[in-house]
Amino acid sequence: MDAENQAPEPALAARVLAHVSDILLVLDGEGRIEYLNPAGAGALGVSPERARGMELQEVLPEAASGRVAEALERAARQGRTASFELNFRTLGGWFAGRVYPVPDGLALLLWDIAERREEQERYQRLYREKHRIARVLQEALLPPRLPEVPGIEVGGRYLAAAEGMEVGGDFYDVFAIENDGWALAIGDVTGKGPEAASLTSLARYTIRTAAMRVKRPRRVLAFLNREILRQTEGDRFFTVVYCELEPYRAGEGAVEIRVGCAGHPPPLVLRGDGEVETLPATGMILGAVEEPEVATWSGRLAAGEALVLYTDGVTEARSPEGELFGDERLRRLVSGAAGLAADEVARRIERAVLEFQRGDVRDDVAVLVARVQNPPDGV
Repeated sequence: MDAENQAPEPALAARVLAHVSDILLVLDGEGRIEYLNPAGAGALGVSPERARGMELQEVLPEAASGRVAEALERAARQGRTASFELNFRTLGGWFAGRVYPVPDGLALLLWDIAERREEQERYQRLYREKHRIARVLQEALLPPRLPEVPGIEVGGRYLAAAEGMEVGGDFYDVFAIENDGWALAIGDVTGKGPEAASLTSLARYTIRTAAMRVKRPRRVLAFLNREILRQTEGDRFFTVVYCELEPYRAGEGAVEIRVGCAGHPPPLVLRGDGEVETLPATGMILGAVEEPEVATWSGRLAAGEALVLYTDGVTEARSPEGELFGDERLRRLVSGAAGLAADEVARRIERAVLEFQRGDVRDDVAVLVARVQNPPDGV
């Protein structure tokens, strides 16, 4: 009974192999072809009878070196299956291969993956294009270059999240206002993507418009909040810091600053001796209620002192071990930057956050620094 059951097996296997559409070769211990199925014979242009006894590289030159040779050697040495993918000139396209150890030799199976490779390449092209579009949109939300502000150095840095596929909601801006003053703004919209980009653009240009129509940070941010509520459906929220800087006053050698903070991480003031002051309150986020509380502060920056604005991508950054970057770490970093130019202070913060996360940035990071220079001659 057992003999009767076993006898048809070679014939059944032969029938199956004859109809397999992939290429199958069986090699002996010397690397010579013992078997070539019909599909392989058609693809390689050699009959199974003629191929028998030939070395593999005679019908498949790519087997002489490279990935195929490495897979054959690894399978023979380790006694385990080895796989590879290769664009075969002999076969006219991309094929995946798998080498199986068999008694006294190896079996090599090749199958066409041209469609899969084309799909992968199409996806990669789409990925690159989407990444390019996201980068262009993100850059449009930032000033192409920071302006030259008389008596004040300004430095900014923006670090996009690692995925880089969705436009983030972080932004900063620097622009002139009346009476020779200057305005600084930094903000963060909840979420990512086109909706966040749209609100970010709205916020940035609304702040500019408001700064020309009303005075003082509290009023500017109230104006911005009304526009957000009027032009959105209330499911997007926004945090922002808006600052007004007055020029040097004659004989005083200091810059007057007024700050309004709405739900945003509070700015830091870096004094000339390295002391760091954190503005005391953050206020309420915008876009949630009609009259949000805005925290305000006013003071002076002397020559060599700086105002540091940043988004929560700095303090809420986490290391691979889960440690939080935190407020205190940022304060120490800023304190150690006393005396440095504004751009270098911003660069140091960006670099520290990047290194802390081992290059895997999970949230967008924006930093804006304004540092007072020595008074102009005669002032």
